[in-house]
Amino acid sequence: MADFNIKLNCRIEELQEEEQLIIVRLVNHLASQPDDYRKSAFKRLLNISQENPWVDDIPVFDKETFLKNHPA
Repeated sequence: MADFNIKLNCRIEELQEEEQLIIVRLVNHLASQPDDYRKSAFKRLLNISQENPWVDDIPVFDKETFLKNHPA
């Protein structure tokens, strides 16, 4: 296994343990996939990483309930 020393702002410790495991499983899954699928997946992840739930229309996301619970 590779040993990395990368400095970046990472808030993974703010996620619940199960959510952290999902992220790790995603990394392992993507690493095991062919390059063309991986590029497609990263393109979708880039879009997700730039979403704003207060203003964007996100498929299968209940924006109305979200805004009631998290008003702007």
